[in-house]
Amino acid sequence: MINTKLNIKSKGLLPLFFLLVFWGCKKETTDIGVDILGDGNLNSIEVLLTDISARSVRDDSSRTDNLSSNTIGVINDPIFGLSKSCLIVQPRLTQYGTDGTSKSIDSVKLILKYDYDQTVKNVKTILKYGNLSSVIVMDVYKLNQDLGDTVKYYSTFKPELGNLVGTFTGSFNFSDSTSLSIMLNNSFGQEMLDWNSDVYKDETQFLKALKGLVIVPRNNPLSGEGAIVCVEAGLNSSKLQLFYNDSLTKTIPMGSSSRRINYYERQPSVNLTNQFNSTNNYGTTYAQSFGGAKIKVDLVGLDSILKMGEKVVINEAKITFLLDEISITDEFKAPPRMFLVVPDTSNLKYSMPIIDLITTSNYGGDYNPVIKGYEFHFNRYLQQLVKEYAKTGKNNFNGFYLSIPVDFPVTPYRGVFKTDKDAGDIKVSITYTKLD
Repeated sequence: MINTKLNIKSKGLLPLFFLLVFWGCKKETTDIGVDILGDGNLNSIEVLLTDISARSVRDDSSRTDNLSSNTIGVINDPIFGLSKSCLIVQPRLTQYGTDGTSKSIDSVKLILKYDYDQTVKNVKTILKYGNLSSVIVMDVYKLNQDLGDTVKYYSTFKPELGNLVGTFTGSFNFSDSTSLSIMLNNSFGQEMLDWNSDVYKDETQFLKALKGLVIVPRNNPLSGEGAIVCVEAGLNSSKLQLFYNDSLTKTIPMGSSSRRINYYERQPSVNLTNQFNSTNNYGTTYAQSFGGAKIKVDLVGLDSILKMGEKVVINEAKITFLLDEISITDEFKAPPRMFLVVPDTSNLKYSMPIIDLITTSNYGGDYNPVIKGYEFHFNRYLQQLVKEYAKTGKNNFNGFYLSIPVDFPVTPYRGVFKTDKDAGDIKVSITYTKLD
């Protein structure tokens, strides 16, 4: 359904002027005003789209071998289901050679420095998801395959796991510790001490002996819902330490040259799974980071504007989404921002940015606590669609995706959205001017 109303407005003049200059019309700039202003008034028409459908779909995979920080942990979210963030780390030699004496392991541990917060658009956000007091269990395995220096790794990567070399049981202690410390098996430490001295003389030989370590959380937390946090696995303060012969220590840091890769495992809730397997419209939809879920939004009636061709100028195109407050708790904060993207033309299941992203913060997407939602402007994208239709006669609009941004590090957020079209939960308004 489309509602329209006609206004004589001056506020549309400024954005209209800049749009026309941006397009680079064939006519001189001095001639444009004569063509469109007429008696000095501008007919501005506002269209409200109300036939809007939405459903949750699986989110895209994302590249996870180039993150500034990495996530780790497991959570049984009461709304979204099971989510696990597994981590591959790669200790690298910084000192070469060994003393050649007989060694006896005392203990060995893997230390990962916590990353407490990140700042996005001048907003500091604590990097935690879930309940930090939860007790979880994580197993550490040797990586059983080489990691290519030029290979790109994504969140769906499934590594080959070797021998189990340690287990962590406990909670993420943000308040009393700066690092997560995981005790590994002494047998693993002794194995490293017993390696041929050539292993410690060359990094290539060392990486053949220890390709990496993989931290895999178990599915069920021992207490609480679980938690996911961030660690800085690319710093020298994240390291593998061997303690031996009562007073000696061998430290093998991660460092900026080590590969570090996240991959995610999940068991979505029944509500999410039902939507993933359906093409129906839903009044409640879900968005989640870690490759979890995004929201597919379809707008009926947009083609009526596209068919007007280049004789229409888009003054404003705006869409608003509202969070269901059920999803906002102390453990699960509202996402500080969302992304509005569109289906990739080569594969509609995947996402690509829209042209409005070029204008940086002007397109919107920040959380508005007053409306408890997010507002986006897609003026330029809609004008592009109008131009394409005028040129080809083809409607290239395939709907929107609403998703949680893939930040660096990945931001651990999720949101439940109100998307009942009968209640008008999603609001779309378009203001345009006809030039003839």
